[in-house]
Amino acid sequence: MRETGEHPGAPEPPPAWFLRLAAGVEAAAPAALAVLLWFGFHSWLAREPWWSKFNLAAAPFFGDRVYYLGLGRATLSGAALLLLLYCALGSLYALVAGARTTLRAFLRAALWLTCWHFFSQQYFWPRLDPAAAPYFPPSATAPAHAAAAILLARFPAVFQRLSAMVHDGDARGTAARGAEPAGAPGSAGGAETRQAGEEPSSPSAPDC
Repeated sequence: MRETGEHPGAPEPPPAWFLRLAAGVEAAAPAALAVLLWFGFHSWLAREPWWSKFNLAAAPFFGDRVYYLGLGRATLSGAALLLLLYCALGSLYALVAGARTTLRAFLRAALWLTCWHFFSQQYFWPRLDPAAAPYFPPSATAPAHAAAAILLARFPAVFQRLSAMVHDGDARGTAARGAEPAGAPGSAGGAETRQAGEEPSSPSAPDC
Protein backbone atom coordinates (compact mmCIF):
# COMPACT_ATOMS: atom_id res chain seq x y z
CA MET A 1 0.00 0.00 0.00
CA ARG A 2 1.40 3.34 -1.04
CA GLU A 3 1.88 6.11 1.49
CA THR A 4 -0.09 9.34 1.30
CA GLY A 5 1.47 11.84 -1.04
CA GLU A 6 3.46 9.27 -3.00
CA HIS A 7 3.21 9.61 -6.75
CA PRO A 8 0.95 6.87 -8.13
CA GLY A 9 3.34 6.12 -11.00
CA ALA A 10 6.48 5.94 -8.87
CA PRO A 11 8.39 2.63 -9.26
CA GLU A 12 8.81 0.70 -6.05
CA PRO A 13 12.40 0.22 -4.82
CA PRO A 14 13.78 -3.31 -5.19
CA PRO A 15 13.44 -5.54 -2.14
CA ALA A 16 16.33 -6.06 0.23
CA TRP A 17 16.90 -9.66 -0.87
CA PHE A 18 17.34 -8.51 -4.47
CA LEU A 19 19.98 -5.96 -3.44
CA ARG A 20 21.73 -8.66 -1.41
CA LEU A 21 21.71 -11.01 -4.38
CA ALA A 22 23.06 -8.32 -6.73
CA ALA A 23 25.81 -7.43 -4.27
CA GLY A 24 26.59 -11.12 -3.86
CA VAL A 25 27.00 -11.61 -7.59
CA GLU A 26 29.30 -8.59 -7.83
CA ALA A 27 31.42 -9.82 -4.91
CA ALA A 28 31.39 -13.45 -6.07
CA ALA A 29 32.62 -12.83 -9.63
CA PRO A 30 36.21 -11.86 -8.68
CA ALA A 31 36.23 -14.57 -5.99
CA ALA A 32 35.33 -17.21 -8.61
CA LEU A 33 38.02 -15.89 -10.95
CA ALA A 34 40.57 -16.12 -8.14
CA VAL A 35 39.61 -19.77 -7.58
CA LEU A 36 40.08 -20.57 -11.26
CA LEU A 37 43.45 -18.80 -11.38
CA TRP A 38 44.68 -20.75 -8.37
CA PHE A 39 43.49 -24.04 -9.85
CA GLY A 40 45.49 -23.36 -13.00
CA PHE A 41 48.54 -22.28 -11.00
CA HIS A 42 48.35 -25.35 -8.75
CA SER A 43 48.27 -27.63 -11.78
CA TRP A 44 51.38 -25.91 -13.08
CA LEU A 45 53.09 -26.35 -9.68
CA ALA A 46 52.16 -30.05 -9.73
CA ARG A 47 53.81 -30.37 -13.17
CA GLU A 48 50.46 -31.02 -14.80
CA PRO A 49 48.97 -29.16 -17.77
CA TRP A 50 47.46 -25.99 -16.33
CA TRP A 51 44.12 -26.88 -17.90
CA SER A 52 43.90 -30.37 -16.35
CA LYS A 53 41.46 -29.40 -13.59
CA PHE A 54 39.27 -27.52 -16.05
CA ASN A 55 39.16 -30.50 -18.39
CA LEU A 56 38.26 -32.78 -15.51
CA ALA A 57 35.46 -30.46 -14.45
CA ALA A 58 33.97 -31.04 -17.91
CA ALA A 59 33.59 -34.78 -17.25
CA PRO A 60 29.77 -34.52 -17.02
CA PHE A 61 29.78 -33.32 -20.63
CA PHE A 62 32.67 -35.24 -22.23
CA GLY A 63 32.94 -38.36 -20.09
CA ASP A 64 36.23 -40.27 -19.97
CA ARG A 65 37.55 -38.35 -22.96
CA VAL A 66 38.64 -35.53 -20.63
CA TYR A 67 41.69 -37.57 -19.62
CA TYR A 68 43.25 -37.41 -23.06
CA LEU A 69 41.71 -34.24 -24.48
CA GLY A 70 44.03 -31.27 -24.66
CA LEU A 71 43.35 -27.57 -24.47
CA GLY A 72 40.05 -26.94 -26.20
CA ARG A 73 36.30 -27.21 -25.77
CA ALA A 74 36.56 -29.35 -22.67
CA THR A 75 38.75 -26.70 -21.05
CA LEU A 76 36.22 -23.95 -21.77
CA SER A 77 33.30 -26.09 -20.61
CA GLY A 78 34.98 -27.07 -17.35
CA ALA A 79 36.14 -23.55 -16.61
CA ALA A 80 32.63 -22.21 -17.27
CA LEU A 81 31.14 -24.84 -14.97
CA LEU A 82 33.54 -23.99 -12.14
CA LEU A 83 32.97 -20.27 -12.66
CA LEU A 84 29.20 -20.70 -12.44
CA LEU A 85 29.56 -22.98 -9.43
CA TYR A 86 31.61 -20.50 -7.39
CA CYS A 87 29.49 -17.54 -8.50
CA ALA A 88 26.43 -19.45 -7.27
CA LEU A 89 28.17 -20.17 -3.96
CA GLY A 90 28.98 -16.48 -3.57
CA SER A 91 25.41 -15.46 -4.42
CA LEU A 92 23.98 -17.88 -1.85
CA TYR A 93 26.46 -16.60 0.70
CA ALA A 94 25.05 -13.10 0.20
CA LEU A 95 21.73 -14.22 1.70
CA VAL A 96 23.40 -15.01 5.03
CA ALA A 97 26.30 -12.54 4.96
CA GLY A 98 26.74 -9.76 7.44
CA ALA A 99 26.19 -6.38 5.80
CA ARG A 100 27.73 -4.15 8.50
CA THR A 101 31.44 -4.83 8.89
CA THR A 102 34.07 -6.39 6.68
CA LEU A 103 35.37 -8.54 9.52
CA ARG A 104 32.00 -10.12 10.16
CA ALA A 105 31.52 -10.71 6.46
CA PHE A 106 34.95 -12.35 6.21
CA LEU A 107 34.26 -14.65 9.17
CA ARG A 108 30.96 -15.76 7.70
CA ALA A 109 32.54 -16.23 4.28
CA ALA A 110 35.32 -18.30 5.82
CA LEU A 111 32.77 -20.47 7.65
CA TRP A 112 30.65 -20.79 4.48
CA LEU A 113 33.58 -21.87 2.33
CA THR A 114 34.95 -24.17 5.02
CA CYS A 115 31.64 -26.04 4.97
CA TRP A 116 31.79 -26.15 1.17
CA HIS A 117 35.42 -27.35 1.31
CA PHE A 118 34.59 -30.44 3.37
CA PHE A 119 31.37 -31.09 1.49
CA SER A 120 33.11 -30.93 -1.89
CA GLN A 121 35.95 -33.20 -0.74
CA GLN A 122 33.52 -35.84 0.46
CA TYR A 123 30.73 -35.58 -2.10
CA PHE A 124 31.04 -33.06 -4.93
CA TRP A 125 34.41 -33.87 -6.53
CA PRO A 126 33.86 -37.66 -6.38
CA ARG A 127 30.37 -37.16 -7.82
CA LEU A 128 31.82 -34.97 -10.57
CA ASP A 129 34.04 -37.87 -11.61
CA PRO A 130 35.22 -40.94 -9.67
CA ALA A 131 38.88 -40.01 -10.30
CA ALA A 132 38.46 -36.27 -9.65
CA ALA A 133 39.50 -36.26 -5.97
CA PRO A 134 43.29 -36.57 -6.64
CA TYR A 135 43.07 -33.56 -8.99
CA PHE A 136 41.39 -31.44 -6.30
CA PRO A 137 43.40 -32.18 -3.12
CA PRO A 138 43.21 -29.87 -0.09
CA SER A 139 46.45 -28.22 -1.22
CA ALA A 140 44.54 -27.05 -4.31
CA THR A 141 41.16 -26.21 -2.83
CA ALA A 142 42.03 -24.77 0.60
CA PRO A 143 44.10 -21.81 -0.69
CA ALA A 144 41.51 -21.17 -3.40
CA HIS A 145 38.72 -21.05 -0.84
CA ALA A 146 40.76 -18.79 1.45
CA ALA A 147 41.27 -16.33 -1.41
CA ALA A 148 37.57 -16.49 -2.24
CA ALA A 149 36.65 -15.74 1.40
CA ILE A 150 38.90 -12.67 1.39
CA LEU A 151 37.25 -11.35 -1.78
CA LEU A 152 33.75 -12.15 -0.54
CA ALA A 153 34.47 -9.93 2.46
CA ARG A 154 33.86 -7.01 0.06
CA PHE A 155 30.15 -7.76 0.30
CA PRO A 156 29.22 -5.08 2.91
CA ALA A 157 30.85 -2.30 0.89
CA VAL A 158 29.16 -3.45 -2.32
CA PHE A 159 25.78 -3.84 -0.63
CA GLN A 160 25.95 -0.39 0.98
CA ARG A 161 26.96 1.20 -2.33
CA LEU A 162 24.06 -0.41 -4.20
CA SER A 163 21.62 0.55 -1.43
CA ALA A 164 22.84 4.15 -1.51
CA MET A 165 22.45 4.26 -5.29
CA VAL A 166 18.87 2.98 -5.09
CA HIS A 167 17.85 5.32 -2.27
CA ASP A 168 19.52 8.38 -3.86
CA GLY A 169 17.86 7.67 -7.20
CA ASP A 170 14.50 7.20 -5.47
CA ALA A 171 14.90 10.50 -3.58
CA ARG A 172 15.85 12.39 -6.74
CA GLY A 173 12.90 10.93 -8.61
CA THR A 174 10.50 11.88 -5.81
CA ALA A 175 11.88 15.42 -5.68
CA ALA A 176 11.60 15.79 -9.46
CA ARG A 177 8.01 14.57 -9.46
CA GLY A 178 7.11 16.82 -6.52
CA ALA A 179 8.48 20.00 -8.16
CA GLU A 180 5.54 21.19 -10.26
CA PRO A 181 6.20 24.09 -12.66
CA ALA A 182 4.89 27.40 -11.40
CA GLY A 183 3.20 28.25 -14.68
CA ALA A 184 1.67 24.85 -15.33
CA PRO A 185 -2.01 24.90 -16.26
CA GLY A 186 -4.26 24.08 -13.36
CA SER A 187 -1.67 24.91 -10.69
CA ALA A 188 -2.06 27.69 -8.15
CA GLY A 189 0.99 29.48 -9.51
CA GLY A 190 -0.45 29.37 -13.01
CA ALA A 191 -3.74 30.78 -11.82
CA GLU A 192 -1.99 33.63 -10.02
CA THR A 193 0.09 34.36 -13.12
CA ARG A 194 -2.98 34.53 -15.27
CA GLN A 195 -4.77 36.78 -12.78
CA ALA A 196 -1.79 39.11 -12.54
CA GLY A 197 -1.48 39.32 -16.31
CA GLU A 198 -5.14 40.14 -16.93
CA GLU A 199 -6.21 43.80 -16.99
CA PRO A 200 -9.60 44.79 -15.57
CA SER A 201 -12.03 45.19 -18.42
CA SER A 202 -13.91 48.50 -18.59
CA PRO A 203 -17.70 48.37 -18.91
CA SER A 204 -18.86 48.80 -22.47
CA ALA A 205 -20.79 51.97 -23.35
CA PRO A 206 -24.55 51.53 -23.74
CA ASP A 207 -25.92 51.64 -27.24
CA CYS A 208 -27.84 54.76 -28.04
